[in-house]
Amino acid sequence: YVVGGSGYLQNANEIGYGEIAKGVYTNDFFNMSIKVPENWAVQSQAAQQDIWEIGISLLSGEDENLKSVLTEAQKKSVNMFVFSKYEQGAPVPFNPNIMAAAEKVSHMPGVKRGSDYHFHTKKVLESGQMKYEFPNEIYTKNISGIPFDVMPIQITINNLTIHQEYYAARINDYVLMFVLSYSSESEIDELNKILNNLQFSK
Repeated sequence: YVVGGSGYLQNANEIGYGEIAKGVYTNDFFNMSIKVPENWAVQSQAAQQDIWEIGISLLSGEDENLKSVLTEAQKKSVNMFVFSKYEQGAPVPFNPNIMAAAEKVSHMPGVKRGSDYHFHTKKVLESGQMKYEFPNEIYTKNISGIPFDVMPIQITINNLTIHQEYYAARINDYVLMFVLSYSSESEIDELNKILNNLQFSK
């Protein structure tokens, strides 16, 4: 069984997973680097894949059509990193995290920027069994010279409201994504400090 299918491996070979050295994650395809937050857990590729699989299962439930749509999107995507404040399974109410991934969108010429990508993401989320809310409009944030469109999302599970901010920017044939997940103001402050270390070199 090949993780993510042949498209996944092809894209992974093109982009690369990136690497961590001396506390810094770098990815040469996107000419990007970001400091790994001190004392945070770095998820392995296998753990990242598990997170995706769980997400697909939770969102699609018994809807086989939606499951196939999500699985096809996953085949075109490459997981780059997940940094979480605590190790997986730590006994905490919520584990704030930041993840990065890229999806090949060369087959979708109408996706010219992050907000176009968010349009499709929102439709998929709204069609799933989880009750996502979209509390604010999409806005644009410039990070190291790259304009990212940001879509705020929230969902309540077991009386805990989880907030997410989906960052997306079209770069060549890919949409580069960052997802920040948090449950409090102090957690998003921490995540923003991490994201503010993101650098793109020319």
